[in-house]
Amino acid sequence: MVFEYMDRMVMFQDTPEGLTADMDWLKEAGEDGWELVSSLPLIAPNRDGIAYGTVGSHFILKREKRKQ
Repeated sequence: MVFEYMDRMVMFQDTPEGLTADMDWLKEAGEDGWELVSSLPLIAPNRDGIAYGTVGSHFILKREKRKQ
């Protein structure tokens, strides 16, 4: 079986309800055969180079490669 991969970075927005992100694309990707393989937090450094908070997430998805 041969797979193709896609990645997507999502940045969080600070709202009165807390941190939110537009994740509508994930449902659409799933309907198109993509499945989530991994996700990694995006950590932002401060001016001293020390991590201070998560600002988003990096998602890696795969699906079986379609014949052309």
